[in-house]
Amino acid sequence: MKVRWKEHEVVLVTLIAVIIIASYIWDMFWLTPAQMATYAAPFIKAHIPFNYFERVLLPQIGTTLLLWLSYLWVNRLVLPQLFNTGKNYAGRFIWAVLQFIIIAYIIGPVNNYISFYVNQYYHPASSFLPFTFGFHPQPFLNALGGINDAFVLLFLCIVYAVFRTLITNYLERESERRSYRILIVNQTTTFLVVFLCIPVFTSVFNLVTDHIYYAGYFALILPVQAVFVTNTYWLFPLKGDRSFFKWQFLGPLLFLSFCYCLLFSIALGSSWSLIMILFSWAIQLIFVTPISWLDYQQRKDKILQLRGAEKALVKSNADLYALRSQINPHFLFNAFNTLYGTALIEGSVKTAEGIQKLGDMMRFMLHDNTLDYIAMEREIEYLKNYIDLQKLRTQTSEDIIIEDNIGEQVYNHKLAPMLLIPFVENAFKHGISLTGKSWIKIKLECNDQYISFEVRNSLHTQVDKDPEKNQSGVGLNNVQQRLRILYKGKHQLSYGIQGDEFVVKLQIEPVVGILYKKAIKLNWM
Repeated sequence: MKVRWKEHEVVLVTLIAVIIIASYIWDMFWLTPAQMATYAAPFIKAHIPFNYFERVLLPQIGTTLLLWLSYLWVNRLVLPQLFNTGKNYAGRFIWAVLQFIIIAYIIGPVNNYISFYVNQYYHPASSFLPFTFGFHPQPFLNALGGINDAFVLLFLCIVYAVFRTLITNYLERESERRSYRILIVNQTTTFLVVFLCIPVFTSVFNLVTDHIYYAGYFALILPVQAVFVTNTYWLFPLKGDRSFFKWQFLGPLLFLSFCYCLLFSIALGSSWSLIMILFSWAIQLIFVTPISWLDYQQRKDKILQLRGAEKALVKSNADLYALRSQINPHFLFNAFNTLYGTALIEGSVKTAEGIQKLGDMMRFMLHDNTLDYIAMEREIEYLKNYIDLQKLRTQTSEDIIIEDNIGEQVYNHKLAPMLLIPFVENAFKHGISLTGKSWIKIKLECNDQYISFEVRNSLHTQVDKDPEKNQSGVGLNNVQQRLRILYKGKHQLSYGIQGDEFVVKLQIEPVVGILYKKAIKLNWM
């Protein structure tokens, strides 16, 4: 999925050009003899042959086409050269500047020259032909007429293009909600194409001349779209199965819809009034919100799928990590079994225990780690095996103290796999020195609603001989991302230096804990 802002913009500009040209052709077919005589009178008076097609229609269409082609030239050829900072950028920059000068001359003086052939040359007060920059009664004597306006127009075009490019690059960067954001932007730009074409059509064809219509159009329709998008892609997904009348949903709905109405009421100008704003607000609440709810229900699965894409991305990254670790697992298990048997034959009981624990950890990585949630006992088993292996590594040093206070009570919770171990890995990576006093203290407590986990490790500079120094583990960033997505609003994580040690504290409201709270709530109802 890609941002189609630029494509929709081209469609909008093209449609506006088509509407304007169509209006010129339409006027030609519906000219009355009196109107034709009005056009011809100045030419007859100046003893110049008059032909409507040559003297009016072609210059009108030519002016519009020149502006449209200039827009395409700038956006399709010139701006890409400026934004592409590859090789030979200086040469491309100079060529782009020269093209800007050429385009400015086309939409300024060239349009000025075209005005010579149109009735404006004889009727300067007429405004029949739009988009003529720098009209001059004697255009061939004014070689640079309108070029200042053209440069201002091009400068604004560049500023807008830079803004559009920055927003597009931000939206298309790799992130969890990339597809979701792009969907919203694409639907908004599609709406704007239709939204802007309607007033252009009614104005160019003189279907509506009352400015109140246009003021009301912009002041009413824009907040309708803003409320529709906000409801569909933010408030309704966050509401979930909760009631409409919960303040967590109703409060933002009332506040944002009123802000939209107040903001776009600027279009009312002199017709602005509090009554108009309240009227627009009532429309958003009484009509737009129910309609947007019906639309959301029709597209709910797709929207939630895109909102949940970040979870799928995190899971796919975890699966990829697991797959990369599955290097001939059967061979590894057979090797572990052989080493385990050899250690027992040779009387190396601790070595055999270490090999067995390592094999259990491998099985966990290959099987349990691919599940969304696992029994907490399995996570604790992996955690204890890892700690025991580290104790084997450090048991020869009396200056290293490892304390693990992991309760033996029965845990009924389910937990996302590999959620606790990264904190322990980092403690052993940064908290152990084979040449100085070190300590690691691990505490895990659990009740019916929460899991509390705390890891403390000493602070010191790692020595080169420590085999854990260059081991990255799963990483705190990965864990923070998973917590934010899987336990959003249901966890508290803090870490930092406290005195002479680094402390990590994590509290999670796990799956069973969430269900437990809901059960208590139902019992009270």
